[in-house]
Amino acid sequence: MSLMEKSSHFFKVILPSTLVEKKLEIPEMFVKKFGNELSDIATLEVPNGEVWFVRLSKDGGKIWFQDGWQNFVQHYSISVGYFLVFKIVKISTFQVLIFDSTACDIHHPYNEMKTKPQCNADSSKLKPENKCKMVEKVKIDEADYENKRQFLALLEEMGIYANVRCKSFSEEDQQRAIHFARLFRPRNPSFMAVFRFHSSGDRRLSVPVKFVNKYLGRRPRTVKLLVPDGRELCVEITRVTCGGFRLTKGWIKFSKEEILKQGDIGFFELIQKKNFILKLSVYPAAAKLT
Repeated sequence: MSLMEKSSHFFKVILPSTLVEKKLEIPEMFVKKFGNELSDIATLEVPNGEVWFVRLSKDGGKIWFQDGWQNFVQHYSISVGYFLVFKIVKISTFQVLIFDSTACDIHHPYNEMKTKPQCNADSSKLKPENKCKMVEKVKIDEADYENKRQFLALLEEMGIYANVRCKSFSEEDQQRAIHFARLFRPRNPSFMAVFRFHSSGDRRLSVPVKFVNKYLGRRPRTVKLLVPDGRELCVEITRVTCGGFRLTKGWIKFSKEEILKQGDIGFFELIQKKNFILKLSVYPAAAKLT
């Protein structure tokens, strides 16, 4: 049964305990239907186009909106008695309607920039207790990025590789990359890329040489790529004359689909080393840092 064939809505009434706990539990029946399809990060979309990222906390058969949820609550002044309707529109992406205590939906100011990001949790500083420290946005110390090498080293500390030849990485791209890397928080070796689709039509994607040498081997190979909509693709990694590596066959066709946008950031996590299986997580350009 496809996602759209299932009952794709649930609602929650905000109780005093909800505000005290600073997290929101997803109903048990909804978890039974969709729990296996939910990634660690949920995307919440409100009617005016604002986008929020919230980390999901999982314990046994229960799932909560947690890290970043309190920022969402505070931004929309959600109080006891509010009524929230969630509709899952694609994997881990929810459209959210917020009704106040008068049973009317709240006023959402028109978001002219629709690209402005909303507040998220700084996942790198979370404590083991439920009382997680929330921040409105990640503060990036410019001194950490005096050059690209420091930027790349900071990513590698988190187990994420990027291309040394990152001329396309603007200062804003670097801030977004670090912000989402902290939110992504991979459990396995990973690499990242900012998607730039050239007017020349070349849609091959560079793979960091360090990542290939360490985890995939230097010979051309086919890997399995799990993409955000749940499909499993066969993608070739080939070596080019300049000594680098590219995702080519399989990737090129996928990149032409509407799922990827110019400026999106993708994280490729090696979830199975033996079988060369990569999982792709995408953070949209529409969620730039303010």
